[in-house]
Amino acid sequence: MNVGKIVAIGLLSVIGLAACQKKSAPDVSHIDLEVKPQLFYLDFFSMNKENLGEEVAMLKGKYKRFFDVYCQGIIRVGAVDHPEFNERLTKFLEYDANIDVLEKCKEQYTDVDDLAAELTQAFKYYKYYYPNAEIPQVYFHISGFNEAIVVDSGMVSVSIERYLGADCEFYEWLATPVYLRGTMIREKVVPDVMKAMAMTDYSMRTKSNDVISSMINKGKALYYVRQMMPELPDSLLFDYTQKEMDWCYKFESDLWASLVEHKHLFETDRLIIQKYVGESPFTYYFGQESPGRAAIYLGYKIIEAYLDKNSQLNLDALMKEEDAHRILSESQYRP
Repeated sequence: MNVGKIVAIGLLSVIGLAACQKKSAPDVSHIDLEVKPQLFYLDFFSMNKENLGEEVAMLKGKYKRFFDVYCQGIIRVGAVDHPEFNERLTKFLEYDANIDVLEKCKEQYTDVDDLAAELTQAFKYYKYYYPNAEIPQVYFHISGFNEAIVVDSGMVSVSIERYLGADCEFYEWLATPVYLRGTMIREKVVPDVMKAMAMTDYSMRTKSNDVISSMINKGKALYYVRQMMPELPDSLLFDYTQKEMDWCYKFESDLWASLVEHKHLFETDRLIIQKYVGESPFTYYFGQESPGRAAIYLGYKIIEAYLDKNSQLNLDALMKEEDAHRILSESQYRP
């Protein structure tokens, strides 16, 4: 059984009925905090290269440990005391492609009040669920198209050139697949920050390495993001167009039936797992009309069903649960 066949026979499902549940969000209005992203990239690329030693000392004084994390771990020019540090740093600052990226980033990420408001609200929810947790300082940097989000103790930094819009010419030049460019937008900055928090705060290990465990594990990470951003549209949560989202709503039960019929739930072959949850223009076993990673949507829905049966379970306990088979069994998932 495959989705191509399912689509052909035209099973009737009402789009929207299967949409992800959005329960009443907790009241966080009493939580007093504010998150203001620091535009590190502007200060960094404003350094006077004729007086680099003093400029570096000034930035290191202002940004403290983050400056070292950035230089050593993100752009990899080495430690400040390395004999070739100034030469490497100068090359990075003068590299033509970086200068082009800088100008584009200035156009879109000089006024970030909207993102500051979104981050503040998201971290209020974070503080609600984790009252003793430290709220990290958020930075915006340019990495040369390396990692989108970098998390270290007490800090989160966003590589803003990874969020310049789906039609940005840089992604064309880099041959970034079209199906991935839709995620490289401003609206994904805060959801990606919160997802990175989940991946950092929790080991995300699973007791078994099979299809269902990967589905549920990845669905669990998205459920975490939903708790931090309860008003986030499903399309942004799952990185889908609205048409792709509606497709998942419509064919949820058929996708599950296909998984069961293929006897893939407990399959451990890495290639098969990847074909269900890996980045791709469509989900291989669900047909070319499906969006990529569609099995993660099912994993998310299993998490919702599991929590419906275990309403006393808090977010921390859910995130620490490594037995995906237990989650599936107790969810009594029946789409």
